[in-house]
Amino acid sequence: MKKNIVVFFRLILLWWLFFYLQRIFFVIHYWSDFDVGTLTLLKLPIYAFRIDLSTFAYFNLVSFIFLALSTLAFTKSWQNVFLKICKFFVWFFAVISSIIFASELTSYYEWRAKLSSKIFIHFETPSEIFRTSSGHNTWWFLLYFILQIAVFHLLYKWLIKPYKIEQIKGRVITKTGYFLSFFLVGGTFMGLALRGGWQEIPISATNAYYTNSQITNDLSVNSGWNFIHMTYEHFNTNYEQYYNNVSKEEAEKILEELYSVNKLADSVNIFNTKQPDIIFVTLEGWSADMIETLGGLKGVTPHFNQLASEGILFTEIYATSETSETGHTSIYSGYPTLPKVSMSTESAKCRKMPSIIKALGDKYQSSYYFGGALSYGNIGGYMTEIGWKRLTDENDLNLQPKGNLGIHDEAMFRYFFSEISQANSPYIYGLFTQSTHAPYDMEWPFVEEYPKDDYVKSMNYADAQIKMFTNQLKKLPNFKNTIVVFVADHGKTNFVNNNRYTDGYYHIPVLFWGGAIKDSLRGKKISKIGSQVDVVKTLLNQLNINTSSFRWSKDLLNSTTKEWAVITTSYTYGIKTPKGTVIYQFIDDLIVYNTFKHKEESTKWLKKCQAIIESVFKEYQKF
Repeated sequence: MKKNIVVFFRLILLWWLFFYLQRIFFVIHYWSDFDVGTLTLLKLPIYAFRIDLSTFAYFNLVSFIFLALSTLAFTKSWQNVFLKICKFFVWFFAVISSIIFASELTSYYEWRAKLSSKIFIHFETPSEIFRTSSGHNTWWFLLYFILQIAVFHLLYKWLIKPYKIEQIKGRVITKTGYFLSFFLVGGTFMGLALRGGWQEIPISATNAYYTNSQITNDLSVNSGWNFIHMTYEHFNTNYEQYYNNVSKEEAEKILEELYSVNKLADSVNIFNTKQPDIIFVTLEGWSADMIETLGGLKGVTPHFNQLASEGILFTEIYATSETSETGHTSIYSGYPTLPKVSMSTESAKCRKMPSIIKALGDKYQSSYYFGGALSYGNIGGYMTEIGWKRLTDENDLNLQPKGNLGIHDEAMFRYFFSEISQANSPYIYGLFTQSTHAPYDMEWPFVEEYPKDDYVKSMNYADAQIKMFTNQLKKLPNFKNTIVVFVADHGKTNFVNNNRYTDGYYHIPVLFWGGAIKDSLRGKKISKIGSQVDVVKTLLNQLNINTSSFRWSKDLLNSTTKEWAVITTSYTYGIKTPKGTVIYQFIDDLIVYNTFKHKEESTKWLKKCQAIIESVFKEYQKF
């Protein structure tokens, strides 16, 4: 049994070394993104050890059982069978770990987050996973997968293979005693390792956090452990337990305060027509960091800056979440995003949601266009349920140029304009752009100041296509009766801000532009804090259309509207206010971002955020 024990502890050492060699690969790949010193990085093994040990237990529980059974084997051949099964599972989980880590390493550039159950949303349309991945990312995945397998093979050959376990001699009772001793002691160790120690509450990601650096904390949390943990949460957790922080009575009082407006107060009247033609351009992943007029980089989106001087720019708008399908339900239904809930995927609930199409009524013809596949996140299903009469995506078109993800913006804007030029007034038409999403494979030169940044290049490309489109719109005979709403579906991490847990990550453009804007208001900037949810009520109130069904939306042109915006990810929610921003990770009960000067203020606003989130959740449940 002595050699079984030696092999067991050598397995621990093998996996411990393997996990840190994985992290070395990550550090090398993202070295320029780390914002802590080398000494801080060297502390990582200490803070990550418990989660790494827990990961070892998850990956080797089955192997341990068969290693223990090998002490009970009554013949040499049976013992060899148990040991071969043990070896099989060691290698099986080595492959699983390598796949998880290689996937995380290559996806981190785009998501700036660890691989989690979010991937299951993408699995609903698996083709999107491959289409959004650029060719070089695929090669990076294969390279790091092969490197990990090679490293694991060398470690296995060094630490495990030289030890030949001999058959235990003795009577049945002796072998049984060895087995029970090994199994009970080792099983107790594995159980404690799984939960991270003796403490009452099992280990969580929080236990590995030790800096204020997002990327360093992400690296400290073992990739395999995080994926197992988040997958369990995704499939087994009853999320209702996280939506019971505020009583119904208190929530109602908070909502009344947050949404109260003086109905007698004058709202700015921005249109020179009562029934304009409406065009929505939903901008894929446009971050305010790339837009000079919103405080972003110079020279990336010069035409959008020019349009802002011709229209009405909302400078403090924040995306409700981080994916396209959640952006759509917020923009067109005025519905806040709930953590862990992808509203567009539940068609029966979608048809009960309000929408701008339903509010405008049958007198407006409607048509929506996308150069990619509307099957992603069931966006097409959602848009059908909320009333769009006609949907067109890449499957209906044969246009060029086309990239891996779909038809590029230059072709889609040309086609979209040809459709608008034939439309009968009044109409609401929408286009969802896609070229500013990875893999950024359009033919376009890099921006001179940022010669290696694909995202900056894609933004500059999209801006040029918008210029072509808006120049054509101006020539239409009914342009004076046209309003165009430019709004991003979500924000985007970039080299300016790679932290998903900041308000800057959610900051996006919203611009009302077109011939229907009053001349006296062109170039006006509205600095009131709001979100995509507020676009629908702000627009429809200008048309004197009843907006009572949009109870979660605010009119940003009403001077008495309160300033705030709720922001979420899969496992966080928070609120942006004029006094500060607080973001809360509810699985581990952790504040991940807080800019309020006083704790009492952040606690107060977090409760208000919870009142909104929990009230929306309870309403959505009843749909």
